[in-house]
Amino acid sequence: MIRYTDLKNTNRHNLMEVLPLAKPFTLLVEPSSLCNFHCIHCFQSLKQDNSFSRNRQNMPLGRFQRIIEQMQAWPGEKLKVLKLSLYGEPLINQDFGEMLRLAKEAAIADRIETTTNASLLTPEVARSMVDCQLDYLRVSIYATDAERHREITGSGITPKTIHENLRFLQEIKRQQGSERPFVSPKMLDTYDQTQNDAFIAMYQDVADELYLDKPHNWIQTDEQKFTEKIYQANHSKAVADFQAHSTRRIACPMPFTTMAVRCNGDVSPCCVDFIGGTNLGNMEEKSLQDLWASPEWLAFQIMQLENRKTENFSCARCDVYLSDHYTRDNIDGFPVDKLRRQK
Repeated sequence: MIRYTDLKNTNRHNLMEVLPLAKPFTLLVEPSSLCNFHCIHCFQSLKQDNSFSRNRQNMPLGRFQRIIEQMQAWPGEKLKVLKLSLYGEPLINQDFGEMLRLAKEAAIADRIETTTNASLLTPEVARSMVDCQLDYLRVSIYATDAERHREITGSGITPKTIHENLRFLQEIKRQQGSERPFVSPKMLDTYDQTQNDAFIAMYQDVADELYLDKPHNWIQTDEQKFTEKIYQANHSKAVADFQAHSTRRIACPMPFTTMAVRCNGDVSPCCVDFIGGTNLGNMEEKSLQDLWASPEWLAFQIMQLENRKTENFSCARCDVYLSDHYTRDNIDGFPVDKLRRQK
């Protein structure tokens, strides 16, 4: 299988040449917005009342089935990616295995992946991932030291438990002679070689690939940035790394390639907007295909091309699109009239 970190460079389109898309490349579906961790660098740890904190829930299986049905009815090529995770821990939803089975049988995407903290990766869930041939499993690791892990996640789950869960998954794969799921644990670069090396040493025997992820700030709702909360003394190193990989890009490419469906059916062109400022409709009221072709979606795309992000609460507070760690496509200068003609 292709290494997870190589996927972005494999059979890659020049986005400027293929826009506008009749269907998104990527669909993110949120099995759960709940999380059993409360990481200090994540919005899940925020105390203030907001639209996200008031609407934490699991996605009902019936709603997921309707998403699958809508995608099956949408003509054209398959999705490139269906990702079964968004703002919460997907394995909290006890229907995750059934959701995976339905998605695989529907064959609506070239690959299916999810991201998890693996603390709830039970033997039953591990078997369903192998049986249903989940393609890629990204695992978020926060520390190798138990005390540091508790400080970051606010959880009593230990790195040893997570390692054991992954060991069992790899054993099931070996027993069934399966390459899938491709297991890719990742940890935020600590900018401390000793800690980074400890991560590699601890997880290399249960991983198909290991990599160090790069920090970003979620949509800001207070004065302290999320990266400040986790990096503390090393925050300046994280900022310098972000700046070194920043571009002068104007338009965020995500609204042109991506659609995200929340637990409650809300649909957005963004995967970091947990507060819902970019919601453009609900799939229970209008189909995903109709939302993608809607005047509201077109207006959002044009806002990006015309550098009017300050008009949207969430976009005005986002810097993720500037980092080439996360978005490699530059569509600045794409003609707005070409978008309008296609819609």
